[in-house]
Amino acid sequence: MTVEQTIHEGWYFANAGSDDFFPAQVPGTIHTDLLKNGIIQDPFYGCNEKELQWIGNSDWVYQTTFVPSDNLMHGRQIELVFEGLDTYATVWLNDKLLFEADNMFRTWKVDVKPLLKAGQNKLRLRFASALGRYRADSAAAEYFLPGGKWMYARKAAYHFGWDWGPVFITAGIWKPVYLRAWNDTKVLDIYMKTKRLEKEKAFLQLETEIVSEKDQKAVIKLLDPLSGDVTFVKDFRLKQGDQVYQFDIEIVEPILWWSNGLGKPHLYHWKALVTTQDGESHQEDLNFGIRTIELVQEDDDIGTSFSFRLNGKNVFARGANYIPQHSFLTLPTDSSYRELIRQAVAANMNMLRVWGGGVYEREIFYSLCDQHGIMVWQDFMFACAMYPGDSTFLRNVATEATEQLKRLRKHPSIALWCGNNEVDEGWQNWGWQKQYQMTEQVQQRIWKDYTVLFHHLLPYLVNTYQSDVQYISSSPKFGWGRKESMTKGDSHYWGVWWGKEPFETYQSKVPRFMSEFGFQAMPSMATIRRFQQADQDFLFSPALKCHQKHPTGFETIDTYLERESLKPESLEAYIFASQLIQAHGITMAIKAHRTNKPRCMGSLYWQLNDVWPVTSWSGIDSRGNWKALHYALREAFADVLFTAESRGDSMLFHLVSEKQEPLSGRVIAEWHTFDGKVNLLFDMEATVDDASANHVLSLKTTEFIPEALFDQSLITIRFESEQQTLAHEIYFLAPFGKLRTTPETPSIEISKIKNGFEIGLKALNYVLFNQLYLTESDGHFSENFFHLFPGEAKKIICITSLSEEDFRSQLKHYSLNEILDK
Repeated sequence: MTVEQTIHEGWYFANAGSDDFFPAQVPGTIHTDLLKNGIIQDPFYGCNEKELQWIGNSDWVYQTTFVPSDNLMHGRQIELVFEGLDTYATVWLNDKLLFEADNMFRTWKVDVKPLLKAGQNKLRLRFASALGRYRADSAAAEYFLPGGKWMYARKAAYHFGWDWGPVFITAGIWKPVYLRAWNDTKVLDIYMKTKRLEKEKAFLQLETEIVSEKDQKAVIKLLDPLSGDVTFVKDFRLKQGDQVYQFDIEIVEPILWWSNGLGKPHLYHWKALVTTQDGESHQEDLNFGIRTIELVQEDDDIGTSFSFRLNGKNVFARGANYIPQHSFLTLPTDSSYRELIRQAVAANMNMLRVWGGGVYEREIFYSLCDQHGIMVWQDFMFACAMYPGDSTFLRNVATEATEQLKRLRKHPSIALWCGNNEVDEGWQNWGWQKQYQMTEQVQQRIWKDYTVLFHHLLPYLVNTYQSDVQYISSSPKFGWGRKESMTKGDSHYWGVWWGKEPFETYQSKVPRFMSEFGFQAMPSMATIRRFQQADQDFLFSPALKCHQKHPTGFETIDTYLERESLKPESLEAYIFASQLIQAHGITMAIKAHRTNKPRCMGSLYWQLNDVWPVTSWSGIDSRGNWKALHYALREAFADVLFTAESRGDSMLFHLVSEKQEPLSGRVIAEWHTFDGKVNLLFDMEATVDDASANHVLSLKTTEFIPEALFDQSLITIRFESEQQTLAHEIYFLAPFGKLRTTPETPSIEISKIKNGFEIGLKALNYVLFNQLYLTESDGHFSENFFHLFPGEAKKIICITSLSEEDFRSQLKHYSLNEILDK
């Protein structure tokens, strides 16, 4: 049996070379420790980021003293474990050098039995500047490696800055640190794998890794704590050393794990107990899901497919790219993780891609994905740079990858391992070779190192440790400027935004699987208030510019606003308009992807969340406030979708279903003019096969609506089945800024309810894209950017802890009618 003792108390830190020590929090980061001690101001406020770059250029010392428990000291084996050190750390115990760390993505552990004292012990770490190490490594290298300043460091790339994130190059003990003791036996790992499924039977494999000081008999037992039943028991013989033991298990009538929308993500919650002949025992929870998942890549008459198959059923992936939740990785709480995954489920997502420029996430992230049926596309932590290929670097990566594979394979949500983000594309398409005047010999060496790492080492490790999940070397397979990106593999399409192509391009640029596409929008007013005062709320304040990391971000947003004939002149209007067109463009793309299934079998937009308050591609800002996009995703990602799409002078109507049975019903389309007239366009039967898309109808627009009335009209479409409305769509025939609405602000009534307020709205005329928001506080609205039709009353719930007085003073309303009336 193992004994553990955390070492989280009594830590102090200082700038290396200084004798001025201050209290530190472990786990933590240097930036958060400096902030808590009042040495720096809020890194996120105003333009403070620029003034704090000295931190990443400095070395830092952390130290503490501790007394090991008597129980721990009695162990015959004692090791010191750091689950995460960021990044270049030299570690001493009682003034004796233990090791030097150079990877924040792996655990560091060392035998300390000979050095540990029964009384007080001193633990000391020195963290070297990651920027300083980059300069030293670059200077010592035979040739220049293109990309960012992170390629030599096994450190989160986003810490060095991105076009949505600040430069905060952190350091510190960012994960738990503890002493661990045992005697003869230590259980390292217990893992349940689904080998295959047959009708009414699952064939599983239980695998455990155990370190034993000697050969001896042992028993492994699995128990169901709910029923008390012993589900499996097996005698086996332990061998001396570190060994892996495997046992076959069959389950009759298994309950399978399904993704969100396909079924219940069932998890088995058992307990595993290992007992040795000498009486040592180890018990741990064994939570697992029974499922098979495969990436289908087959040549066809288009090119090469790219789709996921879960338990034998094809799944259209609906979701987003996930980045870390904060610049300072220790600050997000468990409730932050629960809320973010809840928000993904609320938007009908079934997949998140963990992007390779961040970190392998905490255990709670994957556990929540298991519980809620969110499949995880997991990148290894490599992004947008070429990496070294020396043996020391490769051994370090192998240790990192092996640890993460063993940890994450326990989660049924893991659907794919990907070697890197955009490294292959960068080498093939970004002109690095010419930019840095590389010789042919240097190019060959760099590409050889890439091949060894991403085509040999990582796939070998995935096959060794998680063979039930597939591996791809890079995302995307082809860059967005190449025609193959639309016909083979996954695609990052940035012709919209980077190429400034119109949103309508999404309707023709439909790949086999869209794993990145996006558009920026501003965060909420309450989030902006976290970095600037109200007297700075103008376009474009210094703080707003500091919180826009794309070099042409606002200019690009303006380009698309002009195409919609929108001219926001205030910050309030700009927030509204940027969020409106972001939702419009991204949902247009999603609908194009879904209506083109099975050619296209996935739509993961960039990006779900933010690391700090910023104008970015996220659908949820750093404070958890939903932009218009996230509200719109609930329909765009719904199991049943009905779409209207303009193609030239025609309108195309599609019915899409993710349900596992055919659907039939009626489609009713009505033409509304803003003077209150309503005309039936069509009422017809429509069907769609299970998990399919069906082109229902095409009409020439001007044959049923005069072009002169396009700017005074909207079309409502609903699909009804068994007396239920399963899908609805509202479609406009003119750019938003050219719609000729009647100036009106709806009446608003506020009532206090449990955990928040009910807001009643009513309008006499059409009021389009009604936005509700709070000026100072975060809040979630049950619906937003909604329409009010003449005489329609709507009730919206806002969840907030504000008093009624504060809520009434902060609640604001905005709409398209107001921006058009300016």
